[in-house]
Amino acid sequence: MDNVKEMITRKSFAVIVALIAGIALGVLYAWVIQPVQLVDADISQLREDLRVDYLRMVIGSYAADSDAEVAIQRYESLGENKDAILSEVGESPGEVSPSDLQKFQALVAVESPSEAPLVETTEADEAAGSTEPTTASTETTSASRYILPVCLGTLALGAMLGVALVLRRRIEARENDFEPDFTPEAIDNAHDVDLEVEMEIPSEGPLATFRTTYTIGDDLYDDSFSVESPASGDFLGECGVGIAEAIGVGDPKKVSAFEVWLFDKNDIQTVTKILMSKYTFSDEETRSQLAAKGDPVMAEGGEVVELETASLRVEARIVDMSYGEGALPKESFFDRMTIELKAITKT
Repeated sequence: MDNVKEMITRKSFAVIVALIAGIALGVLYAWVIQPVQLVDADISQLREDLRVDYLRMVIGSYAADSDAEVAIQRYESLGENKDAILSEVGESPGEVSPSDLQKFQALVAVESPSEAPLVETTEADEAAGSTEPTTASTETTSASRYILPVCLGTLALGAMLGVALVLRRRIEARENDFEPDFTPEAIDNAHDVDLEVEMEIPSEGPLATFRTTYTIGDDLYDDSFSVESPASGDFLGECGVGIAEAIGVGDPKKVSAFEVWLFDKNDIQTVTKILMSKYTFSDEETRSQLAAKGDPVMAEGGEVVELETASLRVEARIVDMSYGEGALPKESFFDRMTIELKAITKT
């Protein structure tokens, strides 16, 4: 019994009780009586797929009104992952046209401010799906007038008692004072520090991403895209995809091979690679004939083919492909082919 009374009379026991009571009341107030209710969230807090959709709408809005300042502000609102989201839109542009995407990439590459000023939401923002961050909204009840002061007072009292007890014990146990060295020699030594900052500049950077789709019946299929400098708009070259070979007779054409090409104004040659169907690639005679046009490659879903010149490089990725069916040999001609071309400059 005496031990219990002695424990209760100790200051440390009072501090512990005060802290526990304050924490309990604070949790009760914050989680039960007056919890915080979030009204809206920042764009950067959305799911990744929603941020990608938002950036597609921003690109579409910029293509319509050409308002560079608003476009950059909306782009910056995506947060630190904005560049990764732009790359994902480049890989999967959806309904965004290649020219609009290239125009927006050029704008970001030229301006790219580190911080965009906050602006009020406009009708254009609402059309693009912009959502500005808002503060949390809470409702104050009549009970909070009494519980909040009690909680704060209890916490303050517990904190004061704890700090006083800690300071008292430190003062009693302290034997040697720490004296920092502020002599001229120590100060000079502190300044003799060499700071080296290394900046790694990437040797290659993406210029633009294009996407082209062939479907059976498009007998005149031949898509080409202009590659330009994002900063100055200077013409650098061209790339594209066209029909290289057909099999069988009759309409529509049964395309068995495509040619993917890259032209560089700084190079004397045009680089070409031939994407062949499985049947055409296995036929040595046909493959040898097409090899005169370019390097033969068997087309497979997800396959990435690289074309490289003096100052440009293009990565051609087969996004989607399917073979046609009929009287011709199996897997000999294409029913559909979607190819993505990513142009990269070499420095």
